[in-house]
Amino acid sequence: MKFQTTKSELLDAILFSSKAINPKISSYILSGVLLDIDSDLNIFSTDLETSIKTTINVKIEEKGKVVVPAKILINILKSLNESKITLKLNKETNQVLLSSGKANFNINTLSLEEYPAFPETNIKNPIKIQLNEFKTLILKVQRAVSQDESRTILTGILIEMEDNNLTMVATDSYRLAIIKEKLKNKNDDIKIVVPARVLDSIIKNDLKKYDLEIILEENQIAFYLKKEDKIKNIIISRLLSGKFPEYKQLLPEAMKHNIIIEKEKILEVVRRISSISQDNIPIKLIIEKGRIIVTMDIKEIGSSSEDFEVSYGEENMEISFNPDFLIDGIMMMDDKNIIFSIEEPLKPILINSEKNKDMTYLLMPISIS
Repeated sequence: MKFQTTKSELLDAILFSSKAINPKISSYILSGVLLDIDSDLNIFSTDLETSIKTTINVKIEEKGKVVVPAKILINILKSLNESKITLKLNKETNQVLLSSGKANFNINTLSLEEYPAFPETNIKNPIKIQLNEFKTLILKVQRAVSQDESRTILTGILIEMEDNNLTMVATDSYRLAIIKEKLKNKNDDIKIVVPARVLDSIIKNDLKKYDLEIILEENQIAFYLKKEDKIKNIIISRLLSGKFPEYKQLLPEAMKHNIIIEKEKILEVVRRISSISQDNIPIKLIIEKGRIIVTMDIKEIGSSSEDFEVSYGEENMEISFNPDFLIDGIMMMDDKNIIFSIEEPLKPILINSEKNKDMTYLLMPISIS
């Protein structure tokens, strides 16, 4: 095995592919990436739950396969200046020689026989969407994903296809984020839960002008990232099993109070008032005729308050929230104005864009004695 490429191209490909490597996995073989030289360079990684394949064009001198420790290879590449590099397998020592200018590195390889095979997929009836469009949908809901590993199903994002509407839903039991997108192509109805970590690997990349094809199979989902009709990256993941909350039942049909608020104004005030926050101390909204007062009181530190005008003329209310959760819900919306829909102070509120009805954020208030 021997090939030439540039430092940045190989580093970018290794960094993307290595997102499937889980540092918590005890199996040493899974800390490596498989480099497979055929007509192109294919780079594989896996943690047995998620597998990634990245393909790049390189100058090939000799075909072959080798498994190298991902972290070591990444550290070496990061240390190099931008230049051409050569990788060559020494079959006698079973080491890979990486050369760049006058710098040479001999890297011990891992067992090729022990490395897991890449999962097989059947490209059939793909869901087609622009990559940047799909990334935007994920970014809108991902903050509501639970970090509690004891409730595995909530560490994923529900992806639902119904009447050609793609819906993504995330919840951690304290808030619920929903976004919908109408797709152009005809698709089968689906309802699956994908690990958020897998979707995170899709959004944390700089790939531009890529198309995305999503293939759903019985126990897994595959994401094909394509450019100019050529497959550049494949991400395959097992689906999460379990019952995701019936989110539609959590959404009230109507609310007693609907307050239109300038998004940037409330965002600015909530951020400023919660700047003294620590340990998720609640922020309080005192809603009066014509204004909202935002306050925070921390015994050990002090207090803060600020008010702004709103068009509201109904009953006075006081309602408290986790400030970070409130900020997340406000930021999710795109319009100039947002709508706070409130039934009563201890019931969940809804945050929506004034014009775009395809984004919804439900937030539980905090009871303060």
